[in-house]
Amino acid sequence: VSVFLVTAAIKRQLAWHYGKMEGNRQTSMPSHINICVPVHLLGGVLVDPTTGKRVPVGNKIGAFVAAIPTSENDAKHPAARRVKKCSVALTEQKTTPAPLIAWAAARLFSDYAPLSIAKYMMKRTNGQSAAVVSNVKGFPFKTHWNGRCNEFVCAFLPLPPGIPIGCVIQSYGGEMSFSIDADKRAIPDAGQFADW
Repeated sequence: VSVFLVTAAIKRQLAWHYGKMEGNRQTSMPSHINICVPVHLLGGVLVDPTTGKRVPVGNKIGAFVAAIPTSENDAKHPAARRVKKCSVALTEQKTTPAPLIAWAAARLFSDYAPLSIAKYMMKRTNGQSAAVVSNVKGFPFKTHWNGRCNEFVCAFLPLPPGIPIGCVIQSYGGEMSFSIDADKRAIPDAGQFADW
């Protein structure tokens, strides 16, 4: 659902940008918006052929890119139907080896290539994603540090090279929160984006 909501906000942001274009030239909304989703690979995609069980591969983060469908005419596509299409698109990609391949490629370039090449490769291999959307499951209770209660914890997603929007949906202490990190050229008003 979080990817669906962020994609809907991106669609509204695109409409806002299209309205600001000089000459008000006709533009059409893309049929899909690419979203990058980080995946924790511990117990993830690898299956032991002898037991059929998923094999832990360490504390590693990979990612996949899913093309999330949008619709020109929302009246023809009720929200429940669009959420289902979004879920199918995410499930199709999450069950592929793409997250593991992404982790291996990122590790290779970050460990062995000069920084400029590593950044270039990250930009070239992000699937032209409009955003990274992640979720963080926090403690269901409030934690304490040195006898003081941590009232709020905020997750933060640094923007990967070439991706202008990062969104994190998190839980902590029985509450949900949302944070956004964005390039100001893509999202001039983060508060408005969050409202959408």
